[in-house]
Amino acid sequence: MSYKINNQEIGTYISGLIEREFKSARQFCKKYLQASGTKEPTESDIQNMANRISQIKEGRKSIQIHDLPFFSELLHVSFEQILSAGKCGEPQNNRMTNYTIAQSHSEAEWIAYIEEKNKPILNPDEYGKTVLDYAIMFGNYDFLKFLVNKNYIWFDSRKDNDYVMTFGAGTNIQRIKFEERDNGVFIRKPDMDDLQYKLATEDQLRMYIISFAADYNDLSMLKKLRAREIPELYYKAHYLSCTCPDFNVHYDKNMVSHIAKSSNKILNYFTEPFEIQDRIRYKDGSNRKHKFLFPYISQLLDMLIENNSPFLKIALEKSIKHNESTRKKLELLIKESINNGCYYDDYWKKEINFHENGNIIHFRDTLAITGIITNIARVTKESANSQINQLIKKLNNSYNSIKYITEKEIT
Repeated sequence: MSYKINNQEIGTYISGLIEREFKSARQFCKKYLQASGTKEPTESDIQNMANRISQIKEGRKSIQIHDLPFFSELLHVSFEQILSAGKCGEPQNNRMTNYTIAQSHSEAEWIAYIEEKNKPILNPDEYGKTVLDYAIMFGNYDFLKFLVNKNYIWFDSRKDNDYVMTFGAGTNIQRIKFEERDNGVFIRKPDMDDLQYKLATEDQLRMYIISFAADYNDLSMLKKLRAREIPELYYKAHYLSCTCPDFNVHYDKNMVSHIAKSSNKILNYFTEPFEIQDRIRYKDGSNRKHKFLFPYISQLLDMLIENNSPFLKIALEKSIKHNESTRKKLELLIKESINNGCYYDDYWKKEINFHENGNIIHFRDTLAITGIITNIARVTKESANSQINQLIKKLNNSYNSIKYITEKEIT
């Protein structure tokens, strides 16, 4: 099998190996220096090596020929595996494990491991890591995509009632364990350490795969992952006056950084508003809907400014459009509520709430089912481009007009 040297893929692969074999990157650096002839490495030696390893892991520097024997020995992989980022070469341990399968790029090996009688794929190994943990560590997007596309695992059950900690993520790979009840009925007993439990309780796995999908320009996968959303939108946002979603606790800077460096096609997806619906129905039988932006649109815009992204102008214009549309709808709802006799004088201001966490604005009419809840965008960075700065100013002005709407008269 032929392959091309890709420093970024090699860096991701080596990063996973170091995390697997050593407690820290610094420990690896010290062992490397000792193996290469420095018997007592100083702190300065270790720091210099750590800086070089960091650049290799990020793909900014390539691994050198003289590194290969030491990397191979310390990380227990062949030269070929290192240079191909795990795509070629045989693992030194031929026994199938979470660790080896997560490095494999053979569909036949994946299927064989999934179909193993005792279902080892469901268990964490002696290091507490599942096959998904390792696949993410090694950047094996081919394997992750295979599992999702073949419906071995999913990150969206398509059932709104499941959306709490995740979007109802799960797996159809099952090791059947039964427990007998007193009445002679047997029920399946779940293993609290199995893959299903990890999928159902950790949304971080979805975020890791979102980063890979953005890197691989895979819009189809992003849609399957509901990449613009967080589960909390479905059980908190629709109440209008109750606790709002906690966007901050779900924020993953690394994921947003990958999105910020993605293609225009991917950025267009993440900067487009989307709708969610709740269980409240109007008289015509339709469900109430709420429009949102990507929960981390403000952080994304800041990164696009820092990167001088060619998509920045479009992203700002779309965010301005959403902000201004939100302001107009909010003012209209307030006027309608006042005209309907729901509020008098400035009492309507008590029903408007703005939350810094996520930049969420919401308002309700207490005598009707109408209202609004959404998030709005702003930026904290400036550009060297004067035209871009005009758009930034316009966006932030629209943001402030909503945030401080209770300070103006609405008649």
